[in-house]
This record gives sequence, structure tokens and C-alpha cells, in this order.
Amino acid sequence: MRATFLDWYQRLGRLGLRLLCLHLLWLAWTLRGGVVLGAFPATAALHAVLREDARHAIARPDEPPALAGLRAAFGANWKREFAPANRLGLLLALCWAVLILDRRVVEHLDLGGLGPVLAGGLTVAGVLLGVVTVLVWPLQAHFDEGAGALLRRALVLTAARPLTAILAGAGVGVLLCAYYLLPGLVPVFGLAAPAAVATAVLWRSGLLAPGRVAVLDH
Repeated sequence: MRATFLDWYQRLGRLGLRLLCLHLLWLAWTLRGGVVLGAFPATAALHAVLREDARHAIARPDEPPALAGLRAAFGANWKREFAPANRLGLLLALCWAVLILDRRVVEHLDLGGLGPVLAGGLTVAGVLLGVVTVLVWPLQAHFDEGAGALLRRALVLTAARPLTAILAGAGVGVLLCAYYLLPGLVPVFGLAAPAAVATAVLWRSGLLAPGRVAVLDH
């Protein structure tokens, strides 16, 4: 019992250290791109590293991924995904901007009985877009496709595998609530922890395992 507890304690410690390193790398490479052009490639690089961590865990479950070479791997992914990630991020930002603008319009216009219906529809659309945003970045790390195709994959995954989508979205939501209640966690783990949760849910579902990716196309 004691050995099991110590084993899990060490595993959690290694995981926390790796997430901290990934968060610091995300910050560094976001700043390298001038924030505006650096945040989306840094997010893509973060998910690419987490994808490799998931593959490593499947191939060698008893051997934790090494910290050596982490910075080089992150930087290589950042450079490779610079243009594709910015295209995907810009499309997502546009979707969120349209949704927020529509919400503001509905709130400030007197639409009578149609107002609550539109407000409810926009709330549902916001939740759906939030789940798609959570899912699309792990998919972007796995599939070499354009921004539109990746968003389509995320939508298909949400519709075809709602339990997986709900688990990923709820996991990220719980972490965001924890960040709200304990703001000190934000500078420690940042985006790395939510990204790790979304990646883990998708990989544990088997949807991204070799020979199973075709399920997303149906």
C-alpha cells in the first residue's frame, strides 16, 4: 500500500513538473511571436508535445517522458505549426467574435418573445463552440489538415461521440473553475493542464489510436 502511494505521488510530481515546464515554454514562445502571432502556434506546439507524451505512455507506460529535449521539441513544433495554427486560431477567433456580437445585439434590442429564444440558442451555440475549441487543438496536433477541415472534424466528433466531447469539455471546465477558485494555479499550470486533460480524454477514448482515426470521418 505504501509503495503504491509513493509511486502515485512520484507520478503526480513528475506530471506537475512537466506541465509547469510546458506552461513556461508556452509563455516563452507566445512572447517570441509577439503574443498575437505567437499564442496560437504555441498552443499547437503544446498539444503536439502532449500528443507525443500520450504515444510514449502507450508504448512505454513504465518510463516517464524525459525533460531533456523538451524545449527543442516545443520550438520545432512551434515553427512547423506557425502558419497553420494562426489560420486555425484566426478562424476560431472570428467564430467567437460573431457569437459575442450576436449576443450583445440580442441583449440590447427589444425582440419581444423572440429575445429569450435567441438568447437560449446563442447560449447553446456558445457551449458547443467551447467544446469544439477544446477538441480542435488535439485534433490539429494529430491531423495534417486545414482549419476548416479540423473544425468539421471537431463538430463531427461532438455529434458522433457526445460522451467523449462532454468528458473533455467538462474536464476542462472543472479545471477552469479550479483556476477561478485558486488563481495561484494559473501561473503554475496555465493552458498546459486543460490541454493535457483534453488530450488524455481523446487518447483514452481510442479515437486517435492507430487504426481508429477513420471513425471521425463517419
